[in-house]
Amino acid sequence: MADPTNPDEPVGQDAANTPADDEVTSHETTSHETTSHGTTPDEPTPDQATHDEATPDESTADATPRRTPRARSSRARSATLVSLRIVRGVVGIAAAAVVVGTVGLVPVPTSGISPLGVTVDPEPADLQRLCAGSLVRLGDDTGADAGRLTAIGAPTVTTAATGGEVRSSALTASDVGTGGTSQAPRLVELDPADDAALDAVQAQRASGEGGLAGLAVSGCPEPTSSAWLVGGDTTVGRTTLLLLANPTEVAAEVTLRMWGEDGEITAPGMSLTVAPGEQRVLPLSGFAPGVASPVVQVLARGGQVTAALQTSVIRVLDPGGVAIVQPGTGPSRETVIPGVRIFDDVGVSTALGLADYADLEAVARLANPGDVDASVEVSLLPTETGGVASSFQIEVAAGDVVDIPLTSGLELGSGLLPDGSYTVTLRSDQPVVAAVRAGTTPAPASGSSGSPDPGPADIAWFASAPTLSDDVLVAVASAPRPVLVVANPENTERTVVVEQLGGGPSRELVVPAAGTAQLTLTTGAGYALRDIDGLRAAIGYAGAAQLAGSLIRPEREADQAIVVRP
Repeated sequence: MADPTNPDEPVGQDAANTPADDEVTSHETTSHETTSHGTTPDEPTPDQATHDEATPDESTADATPRRTPRARSSRARSATLVSLRIVRGVVGIAAAAVVVGTVGLVPVPTSGISPLGVTVDPEPADLQRLCAGSLVRLGDDTGADAGRLTAIGAPTVTTAATGGEVRSSALTASDVGTGGTSQAPRLVELDPADDAALDAVQAQRASGEGGLAGLAVSGCPEPTSSAWLVGGDTTVGRTTLLLLANPTEVAAEVTLRMWGEDGEITAPGMSLTVAPGEQRVLPLSGFAPGVASPVVQVLARGGQVTAALQTSVIRVLDPGGVAIVQPGTGPSRETVIPGVRIFDDVGVSTALGLADYADLEAVARLANPGDVDASVEVSLLPTETGGVASSFQIEVAAGDVVDIPLTSGLELGSGLLPDGSYTVTLRSDQPVVAAVRAGTTPAPASGSSGSPDPGPADIAWFASAPTLSDDVLVAVASAPRPVLVVANPENTERTVVVEQLGGGPSRELVVPAAGTAQLTLTTGAGYALRDIDGLRAAIGYAGAAQLAGSLIRPEREADQAIVVRP
């Protein structure tokens, strides 16, 4: 059986827990050696802000993407028009108006006549991804001035691209004072082309500076007009910051909605403007102090934005983890969270017996933003063969948020979840949103008093994944032990081709029907995932006191041709 903490071969698990052979743990998954190759954009070196405390790491991957033809799904699909990836198109049509008569209008016979029209293809625009930028703390270097925002270090950005050369630039303004520097949110762009595809991800390791410690990984999404953020905490010792960034040329009028364990939250200042090229950073406690289970919806008009939460823990004076909460899917009756990583379960089990370590326990957070109570079935499926699947039922009242341990479906006394990767699926009779939190810490040593002396710890939030509609590119973060997890909701087995960019043989990952499978990837590399339409996927990362995850998102659908009629 594969090592659950560092699987070197593709492994999978279906709902029936079918046994597998020695090397392939799901339906005889085949594996071939793959040459590693990734792409990282050249980072500019603008002057640092006066409070810049670190030099950004540079990914060791090759900075120049290869021109690889874009993958197409092998599943049949119609193609009547040339498809271009479009962010926006501007089309102007002038139509002539004809007025008949001077006293009234003369009816025009239309029977059997189809109105003439002009078919117009929208103008293609650049492919864009926006990375969140450096970690941020409240306070200055001395820990004073709690209202001040200070940037800590800078992340490493890794990209995967085909069909052109990647461009990278920093946003010009930020509440943190990092505008135009390597600590600012970074816009990654690629010219439009038939074979153009782009992905980006950032990673940053904090080592205690500014009260932050742990691994923070975040995919770099496209700007959007709506985002759901499930995660964070604003109780004592927990800090959550809302990160908003506008890479467009139009001001974004943003409206926030929030929910917590006591229902929907209203507060002053929940409507704000994010200027073009600007990042806004807002402490969530300013809207929702003392809330253990916040959920945020971000709505934007005019310009589009990216949104994320940065959440961190301090236990007494010791930093206890940091994570970036990424946008997940919106309210749905079926929610899938692949790639949930459990690491150092023995250390977590011991730490949970100590005061103020409860947020290391793996829990699912569910929010019901509707007006009708929801009945939700939560299913937990381990990727490793031999793992025990479980499920449980929970009721979520209208407007409420609940946190429920993932062990709720296990037999009493069975302990915590074993190390490994999991997929969490929620099926509900009402639309809900959800995410999973997990934590890690090494097994603590005995202190001078004989009681356990906890070591460094980290937390991670795993967001719900969208359904993939076509082949995609994936950038792997510069973070430890990346494991790709693919979830298959279909009733037939699927084979996903995983091809590392830069040449070399590809690998195949067999995903069981109604099951899940995993594959170890190369840190800092880029991959093309083929024949993955209809599936959902994510990457989990784990190391000593390091835990994180990143989603795999579909590329934006190309705009369809427009028929304009007079």
